Amino acid sequence: MESWKIITYNVAVYMFLFEIRPLETYLTAYLTGPDGNVSLSEVANSMESIRSYSALTATVIMLAVSEYFYKPAIIAYTVCSFIAYILMSGSPSLIHLRVGVAGIGATSNAYILGFSYLYSQISDRKQYQKATSIISVSLQLGIFCGSVLSQLIVSMTGGIYSILPYFNASAMFLAVICACLFPTKKKHSFQMENVLNEKTRLLENGLKNKMEIHEKKIVIMKSIKYNTAVENTFKGLLFDFKASYSNTVVLKRSIWYIISMGSHFQIITNMNVLYTYIVNNPGNHDVLLNGYAEATISLCGAVGAYLIGKVQLDWIYYGDAVIAICSSIMGILMMSCYYHDHLFLIYLSYIVYGIVSQMVFVSNFSEIAKRLKNQCYSLVYGVNLFGSLLISTFMTIFFVQMNFLDISIPGRVPLLVFQFLFIGGLDVSLGIGFLFLSYLKMTKPR
Repeated sequence: MESWKIITYNVAVYMFLFEIRPLETYLTAYLTGPDGNVSLSEVANSMESIRSYSALTATVIMLAVSEYFYKPAIIAYTVCSFIAYILMSGSPSLIHLRVGVAGIGATSNAYILGFSYLYSQISDRKQYQKATSIISVSLQLGIFCGSVLSQLIVSMTGGIYSILPYFNASAMFLAVICACLFPTKKKHSFQMENVLNEKTRLLENGLKNKMEIHEKKIVIMKSIKYNTAVENTFKGLLFDFKASYSNTVVLKRSIWYIISMGSHFQIITNMNVLYTYIVNNPGNHDVLLNGYAEATISLCGAVGAYLIGKVQLDWIYYGDAVIAICSSIMGILMMSCYYHDHLFLIYLSYIVYGIVSQMVFVSNFSEIAKRLKNQCYSLVYGVNLFGSLLISTFMTIFFVQMNFLDISIPGRVPLLVFQFLFIGGLDVSLGIGFLFLSYLKMTKPR
């Protein structure tokens, strides 16, 4: 078997295990039930805020992780997730629940480390799209298995959620074992040649002096000689940051990822609350089928991720058009949730959203990775993730903490569902922007 396939399937098994988290499907129901005994209002406000803020903090820590620490970082994040679910099991106190929710939020984006580790181990960049597709499929299949498991448990126990945290903890334990078997990445350091070889237009424009090339090198060499290791590392990160984002494709796809993923986090955070809210509406006789719905969403998402991995397309020429179409569809589907009063229609919209979003996310990840240096994966993906979490956090602050606009739509559902209208509009706006970029590219000769 080819080396890239070996490491890809190794990471795929880890991703599969890490995503088997049946508790997530019924997290709101668990917290508001007899085990958690937390009000729906506190879940939507306090608990989800803790989750968002802890994810943001964990991303800052992730940014400080170099290539050499990928494996230890993946193991550490998985162990933290294991501890979080142990704290939420049994008859947890409110403090245990809050710490557990914080742990879930902090480790929810560990997949970024997984993808970064994957790309750093594969030398043939032509395989990035296929490798990304395989990992995304395994990730979605893990969610599928977790969702089916949760629905089976809830159905057989008559709506008892107490056992779900134990299944999550067991899956995390197996994921830790799998991560320990990862090959260790060779140590990378920002050597002097890394600094001297940067020749991007962005860096050259930032040089204000007019020295000759060899004089510049002498100055840089002297600077490196007298700097500390921390200073050299920081300068290396800064150079890599500028070099990476000076690539137009990386920059615009990163902007799309930051905005779209920020919206996606809000959807994931609030969708579970929306399910419970709709069911609790007076006169509504729908039954929560979150497990089956999430299983279908993840399975269809896996199909979308698999199909996009097989697509042979000139992504440089047609990439903006694909993003424009997918973003517009995603936005329309989320906006439609504002008008739905029954779970079936919301489930259906979310299923189609899952297919389209996985297709565009796989495409976006692989196309960015193809244009990065080997030591820049965690840096760029970490910065992008940090930006998306910032946007998600700002939405949480404005819509939840500050009750921005002070909206309660007469005759419709309250501010929570209005967020879906806002998020959908944001995705549609992204689609329009990339449609314009696609038009400009296609009007030029190839």
